[in-house]
Amino acid sequence: MAGMSKILLSLLLLFALTGCSDNKNADSGMDNQASERSNKRGPGAEKAEKEALKRKFSTRPVPVSTAAVERGRLDAYYASTATLTAVEEAVVVARTNGIVEAIFVEEGILVNKGQALAQLDTRRLSLEVERTQTNLDSLQRAFNRAEQLFKRNMISPDAHDQARFNLEREQASLALQLHDLEEATIKAPIDGVITLRHIKLGNTLTPNTPAFELKRADIVEAVLNVPEKELSKLKPNQLAKVRIDALEQAEFIGYIDRVSPQIDADSGTVRVTVKLENELDLLKPGMFARVEVLFDSHENALLVAREAIIMQRDKQRVFMVKEGLAVVQSVTTGYLMGDLIEVVAGLSEGDQVVVRGQSSLREGTSVRVVVN
Repeated sequence: MAGMSKILLSLLLLFALTGCSDNKNADSGMDNQASERSNKRGPGAEKAEKEALKRKFSTRPVPVSTAAVERGRLDAYYASTATLTAVEEAVVVARTNGIVEAIFVEEGILVNKGQALAQLDTRRLSLEVERTQTNLDSLQRAFNRAEQLFKRNMISPDAHDQARFNLEREQASLALQLHDLEEATIKAPIDGVITLRHIKLGNTLTPNTPAFELKRADIVEAVLNVPEKELSKLKPNQLAKVRIDALEQAEFIGYIDRVSPQIDADSGTVRVTVKLENELDLLKPGMFARVEVLFDSHENALLVAREAIIMQRDKQRVFMVKEGLAVVQSVTTGYLMGDLIEVVAGLSEGDQVVVRGQSSLREGTSVRVVVN
């Protein structure tokens, strides 16, 4: 019985091995047939398939974004940058000798013309004034006596003239001392804000020693250096918009106050001064400003997105969309205003022009508008 089992197991193993061999031969035959078919097709057939695939994709519409040509107001601005400056400024100096006895103002304080800023010691000057006043009283009495004696012919004309000379000389000395006494009080020469204090209590000052610096605060200026080729656009009283970076792009309105009659030979520029009111005291000298001067306006201009314009050498073109196809159109442009540009010739109101996707287009390309 055990012998019969071994014989049956051997036969089963033999059948299994025979079946695997047949399957491998069948698979090998199929691979050989596929290889033979590929060799029969050759490289020409593969190239034809690639060309057909290329034509299939080339005829697909190119996705583009378009915008319509519209009419609207266009304001033309000349743009530049400048640093704000004070319309008036002064360095206040000591006019006489003295020790600083009191300081009445500090930096940032708004002062008026003639207001006291500091006081020098005046004791010596006051004593000199008292002495001169005493001498003057004496010389006045001497001159009065000489006047009476001269009328009676009791003194010579020279003696009379000498008495008058002595009196007038002392009067001049008193006037000078009173002037020095007044100048011991340092005063503001203009209305403005104290921007810098040079002196401290106890400092000894001499004439022309800087004491304070102040600048007028209610009006500031922006000085533009304009290229001479742009000079014809700018004239006095033109409106100017000024944005200040330090004030989070806050906008202020000013105007051109003056245009220099002279062109700088080294830089080829002209000084154009824009004046700004500073009622809220937000503008400070030294701030960086972006200035736009309005020099022209067109009320009913044709406007199109600036990105629609394609520059090709000296020509300007756009792609229009007509009946699903891209059409090249030459245009003539005018002023720029932000993201818009004026079209002087070549387009009409309502025309659809491509603003994105132009790089893949040429005349007659099929297009598909995805965003208007």
